[in-house]
Amino acid sequence: MSSHSFMLVVLTLCLPSASLTQLERRGSDQKTIEISATEKVRMPAETATIKIGFQNRAATKDVAYAENTRAANKILQALLNAGVPKEAIETETLNLGQEQERYEAKSNPPARYTAKQQWQIYSKAADAQKVVDIAIAAGANQIESVDWSVADDKQLETRAYAAALKRAKELAEQTATQSGLKLGEIVTIVNSSAPERFTRFGGPQMRKLEMFAMLEEPKLAMLKLQPGTVEQEASVTVIFAIAP
Repeated sequence: MSSHSFMLVVLTLCLPSASLTQLERRGSDQKTIEISATEKVRMPAETATIKIGFQNRAATKDVAYAENTRAANKILQALLNAGVPKEAIETETLNLGQEQERYEAKSNPPARYTAKQQWQIYSKAADAQKVVDIAIAAGANQIESVDWSVADDKQLETRAYAAALKRAKELAEQTATQSGLKLGEIVTIVNSSAPERFTRFGGPQMRKLEMFAMLEEPKLAMLKLQPGTVEQEASVTVIFAIAP
């Protein structure tokens, strides 16, 4: 390893965002600097995916199914009347089954059946609260999750990649300057890892709001939604030439 290479490695200790910095000799004795950098970009959520549903129990399967169908139609119609597009509502689950005895076996235990429907509703982030309130007022008694996102994932990925590339160049320039060298052109760019998008909600460790509610009075809205911040991470490894 050349003396320049040793100096660059030492300087790396002062640059925590660079995962690898080294000076090498490539083909034709070209000196290079290799930098790895990771950056994150954030932007307010623009869209929401809301999972909401209705569950009921009855003594017979026919009664359970009929009651669930009636309630589901009421909930869906309320959403449609409020302006939610039909294509923005998607049935996710539809279940009808007999409950199992959880405790001591009885000689003639009463049969009970559970019916459940669940939907995914896509909306603008600003309209998520309205969607939840309307569904609950119409009879929905389950709220499973709310996922926040952006309208254009590719645009967010591109911004994160550009930020990582900019950071790598900054680190390379610092390293070259502190080593008495002059940074040249980019030789190679490698996207080091697949970008990951996730949502911050109410704190840095929460990626999405998850809850399950069986409301005693379905006409009362029991929660307030706060649109999250969508974060995208990108990593790159860039090899720069050292100018003569």
